[in-house]
Amino acid sequence: MTSKDNAAARRVKWKQRDCQLQAFMGNLPKNSDYRVSFEDGMFAFVDSKSTMLAKADVKLLMSYNLIKRTVVGGWENPSVKDNVAACEVKDIQRTDVEQKDVDDIAYKIAEASHVDHIYRAKNKTNWVFLGLRSLKLLDAKDRVQYNATTGWLELVVAILARLRKVIMMKQAPVMAIAKAYHDAGLLFAQQSKGTFSSNANAVKMLKLGSELLSKIANELKTWMIERSRAHNQEHVRSILQRLLQYEQATIMSGRKKT
Repeated sequence: MTSKDNAAARRVKWKQRDCQLQAFMGNLPKNSDYRVSFEDGMFAFVDSKSTMLAKADVKLLMSYNLIKRTVVGGWENPSVKDNVAACEVKDIQRTDVEQKDVDDIAYKIAEASHVDHIYRAKNKTNWVFLGLRSLKLLDAKDRVQYNATTGWLELVVAILARLRKVIMMKQAPVMAIAKAYHDAGLLFAQQSKGTFSSNANAVKMLKLGSELLSKIANELKTWMIERSRAHNQEHVRSILQRLLQYEQATIMSGRKKT
């Protein structure tokens, strides 16, 4: 069987699974949404009151930037734990990727990661591909309020710890470091609108963190132009100090009653 035949067979298999997932989602209320916690490795479909209707184990497969036409594998995201990231697939196209070819790349990663289905979380600039395993509808008695076992304060501290390690990795590509900070900022923003949206204190601090990490990500991108700044101890120290200040403010805020 040629590689072309393998790709065609894989496409048929995963398109069938896409149809199965769509059929599954057809049994959910029309106003249902999703929640995902990479810290807990959990994905859930929820109703308008954030009551869990279905749940699954989740893996971050990949993301696709529609503007840059680039693919980043889940294993390349330092802010995601290894057991929640997709298995590495080396022979995939990463740059100048056309939209029509994105699904085939996702199918290849999904197969290597041994997931059952692919959920596509899309916005105007990015598509995030989530691998789902053991997806099941919950019985009425098991439909509780969605609540990630990791609290918002623990989430912030854990993510910042990883981001510190990333910025200290002198051999890490600058764009990979910037991507880690950018993705962490997106995660904070998402969690402020989803999992922790009922906690005003959490929303405030997660939004501040999202803004800070996005700003740092943009600053890191200038390292590509001003090479002298890349991994410069002074600039690294400045970033670490800002992370520390935000973390301290978050911990103090987290001690307040909500």
